Amino acid sequence: MDKLQALRVFLDVAESGGFSKTARRLGVATSSVTRLIDTLEASLGTALLTRSTRRVTLTDAGATYLEQVSRVVSD
Repeated sequence: MDKLQALRVFLDVAESGGFSKTARRLGVATSSVTRLIDTLEASLGTALLTRSTRRVTLTDAGATYLEQVSRVVSD
């Protein structure tokens, strides 16, 4: 897994609120976005996002991680 790519995808999903929106923006399949996020969560050992049929929201761990990742990616 390309960690930087996974971090950028995570940021986009968090900002857009959906896997489909991110996939459309990146021009990839939604399943590719899902796989990247699943792999990222598995490597961290925690869930970053709560998924429902209507929307995606950050968990507490996801919100904390988002702050850290935002700084890293912007630098």
